[in-house]
Formats: sequence, structure tokens, C-alpha cells
Amino acid sequence: MLRDASQDMAIHLKDRLRDIRDFVRSHRHERQATAAAGRHFSDMEKLLARAASMVDDTLTLAETASRTVLPGAHKHELVLWPLGEYFSDPGSGERAFRRHMYRAAKALAATLKETEPPVIRETGFTAAHETLRQRQGNIVLALRNASGPEIKRSLLAGMLAHLVQDVCRNALSDPATPASAQDAKTAIRVFAPGLLASALMAFDDSLPASDLLDIATLAIAARQDRMARSLAADQPIADLTAVFESLLTHLP
Repeated sequence: MLRDASQDMAIHLKDRLRDIRDFVRSHRHERQATAAAGRHFSDMEKLLARAASMVDDTLTLAETASRTVLPGAHKHELVLWPLGEYFSDPGSGERAFRRHMYRAAKALAATLKETEPPVIRETGFTAAHETLRQRQGNIVLALRNASGPEIKRSLLAGMLAHLVQDVCRNALSDPATPASAQDAKTAIRVFAPGLLASALMAFDDSLPASDLLDIATLAIAARQDRMARSLAADQPIADLTAVFESLLTHLP
């Protein structure tokens, strides 16, 4: 129990430190823009700006030192497991799930050009994983015992529907998500492809994870409007399950 509590604290701490870093860097950029406009700063603003710069510099220095001492820890090669494997063990499966999906979402968010991404937190993936395991444990158990591809597709589609709904809703309701990023289609483009790529690995693990993510990204982009409507529908799980079952049937 204590180990689980410390793990939760570590995940939340990482998310909070990322928030601080983003805020500090945003403040620094705003200050530079204001200075360029010729506006004078008060003593308090100068003090806050100096503190923000020091925090930003410290975080940057720590990240640089970490990359030097532990270069292997910062390789960003995409890693994914077949979706069902994330639920075979509550501990190691949850850790892998949040890390893998966080990195996939960050990579996809970096490709957005005309809109801001929603906030991406490891805690959001942890919550979705726990909710599915506790409330839809029958699906997880049935997937372990499933034999035919048709049964697997149906079960995986249901899992995807629950996960996408929970992850997207958590991100869109997060106070840290900017108003310009509170768009269901954007959230789907950031979070759904990694999950879909993971599900595709259950049928074909010969393709690299990066290739499966590319395939999933294109497929989700073509259906983002329908999926956004499904999130707001009266029966979102049924609608999303139908979308994912169709995708799993025809991809890759």
C-alpha cells in the first residue's frame, strides 16, 4: 500500500513539475514580448521575472545534466505493447501503459500545427487504466481467454472506447487545458492513435510501433469528426466501439 502511495505521489509530482516548467517558460516569453513593445516593468515584475528565469535555467540545467549522465534514459524510440498486456499485471502493466501512452501522445501533440494540444498528464492515463480494470474487468478477463480474431476485435474495440472516452474527458476537463485546446477532435487526434496502435499489435506485431502509430494516426484523422460526435452522444461507448471495431477489422 505504501509503495502504491509513493508511486502515485511520484506521478503527480512529475505532472506538477511539468506544469511549473511550462508556466515559467510561458512567463519568460511573455516578458520578452512585453519588453520588445517598450513597456516598463515594476520592481515586483522584475523580481518575479528574475525568479522565473532562474527556475527555468535550473530545470534546463538539470535536464541537460540528466541527458549527459543517463543518455539511454532519454531515447525517445516509441515503445508499445499489445493493449491486453497492459492489463495482465496491475502494477507493471499500469506503469508501462502510462509511460508508453504519454510518450505517444506527446509525439502526436508535437505534430499539431494550427491548434494547441490539450494538457497531457501521466495521471490521466493512470486513472483511465484503473477505471477500466475496476469497472470493466469482465472485458479484460474475457480478452485473456478469447481465441478467435472476431471475439478479440469486439473486446478490444470496447476497451478502446472506454479508454478514449476517459482519457479525452479527463484532459478536456483539466483546468490546465487552455480554452483554445478544449476541442474534442484535437483530444482524439492526440490520444486515440496510440491506443489504437496498441490494439493493432494484438493482430500483427511484425510492424514497428512507429509504423502502427502512423497508420492509426491517419485512420483516426479520417474519423475524428464522427468520434468527436460520439464523445458527446447519449451512448458514447456504443458509438466509439462501433468505430473501433470497424478500424480493427480493416487495419493495418
